[in-house]
Amino acid sequence: MQLITGMAKFKKIVVGSLMVIVWGVMFAMVIPMKSSRGQVVTVLICLILNSILAAYYSCIDRQPTSFREWLKM
Repeated sequence: MQLITGMAKFKKIVVGSLMVIVWGVMFAMVIPMKSSRGQVVTVLICLILNSILAAYYSCIDRQPTSFREWLKM
């Protein structure tokens, strides 16, 4: 098990909080929205944002040198 530095721990907390905020904003926007196209676009944008944040979150401790190595993590 690797030791997590203070900065890495702080980054994980910030990124995790941002992911929760993205989901909260998504639900706050989608629930009152009347347009189904607007709902779909909002959900897709939030999924893309959360996917980017999740990829960054997985690379905070270890920085892979290639995409293949990242998939193996």
